[in-house]
Amino acid sequence: MITARRADDLTRMAGQRVYLLGPSTGTPGDRAARFGAALDALRAAGCEVVAPGLTADAAGDLVADVAADMDALTAADVVVTLPGAEGLWEYALAAALGLRVVAYTAREVRRSA
Repeated sequence: MITARRADDLTRMAGQRVYLLGPSTGTPGDRAARFGAALDALRAAGCEVVAPGLTADAAGDLVADVAADMDALTAADVVVTLPGAEGLWEYALAAALGLRVVAYTAREVRRSA
């Protein structure tokens, strides 16, 4: 696993499809706070970002949501993880598929933004 620590780490991901992975628990406001800084920093670096955990809908169609998440994950060039993502099924699938996984902490995201 790679940990991005500097803004240059983000610029090296420019043009890549990024699956931003983090816990989808809490209110929409909680999720926006959890994903926001990383999402903004990755987009500013020129990444194409998909963040299913940001828009998760507990009342939605779980089978359709998981299928869409799998499609997005398998299409990604890199998976960027937020704290707490290590126990999620997408993390295990990314590892099994051999996808590059980059871990972020809140401190690192703030430094990179």
